[in-house]
Amino acid sequence: EVEFLGFLINASGISPTPSKLKAIKEAPIPKDKAELQAFLGLLNFYNLFLPQKATIAEPLHRLLDKSATWTWGRKEAEAFSKVKAILTFKSILIQYNETLPLTLTCD
Repeated sequence: EVEFLGFLINASGISPTPSKLKAIKEAPIPKDKAELQAFLGLLNFYNLFLPQKATIAEPLHRLLDKSATWTWGRKEAEAFSKVKAILTFKSILIQYNETLPLTLTCD
């Protein structure tokens, strides 16, 4: 098992490192656009492990629009929690195996 550039690589495949997952899981609610940008940047690093990320995080991205005023509401809080949950769920990328079922999803 090897940790390389923020990823854990082993015989099972590639996954985010536990330390990065912990940082995301424990990330506080952003207080402004700069904090939200930093959080979303960290998430984007692990985009491969985030199915439906664009759809789930859409309310967060809307807060970054130039014309948007900072209003953290129920919609944003739910998106923040959901996007953290999908990444901290056991995510792993495995080598292709033609005997396993294949599902193609696009974001």
